[in-house]
Amino acid sequence: MSQGYKASLSREVEDALMYLPRKGVTDFNRGDTIFDESNPSKALHLVVQGRVKVTIPVEDGGQTVVDIFNTDDFFGESALLGSHRIPERAVALDSVTLMSWSREEIEDQVERQPRLGIALMQMLVKRGLDYEERLQSFALDKTPERIIRALLRFADHLGATSEDGSLRIPPLTHQAISEYVGTSREIVTFQMNHLRQQGFLRYSRRGIQVYSDALREHLSSPHSRAGEPASAK
Repeated sequence: MSQGYKASLSREVEDALMYLPRKGVTDFNRGDTIFDESNPSKALHLVVQGRVKVTIPVEDGGQTVVDIFNTDDFFGESALLGSHRIPERAVALDSVTLMSWSREEIEDQVERQPRLGIALMQMLVKRGLDYEERLQSFALDKTPERIIRALLRFADHLGATSEDGSLRIPPLTHQAISEYVGTSREIVTFQMNHLRQQGFLRYSRRGIQVYSDALREHLSSPHSRAGEPASAK
């Protein structure tokens, strides 16, 4: 999906928050579990501040990162399914502040403000298109390309523009990136080092600095797979 198309789609999607009543907020410390398999989501949550990682379990006992949600993102939409349990877990990556609405509150508000229903549908369709693009990458791309696409996605969604034009992503572990991409932490570390040596990014404990334009050009070049370790699948 092209960047221009994504930007156009974002402009056309309504903001669900315009139709939701303001409520009190709940704070979570870094590392706190917001919901999990034994205590599933009971509300649609809005990230007021911080970042939240949502994962699902995989057969080998690990976790796959569904997404990382940032300020003004909604998550926990599985609560709208009622008693149907989804095996997912949400964890605070930072000090997090949330505003939440129960399924009943959402239903009542949709009756009062029908545009809320349209806004939520648009949000979920857009999210589904993003996941479809990610699945396509899983099917067609090798690990180095998947890591690059993940970094570009995080830079666009989580990053802030620096003075030199790069996008700075708040601290994100190689383990979290590996769970998002579907590979090992060691392979992510190898590829991150390779990209840093080529000047496409910098990283430290303070965050990841991504030179997005150069990295996109590199991704589209026939040499983007250079540096792939033999173990990359």
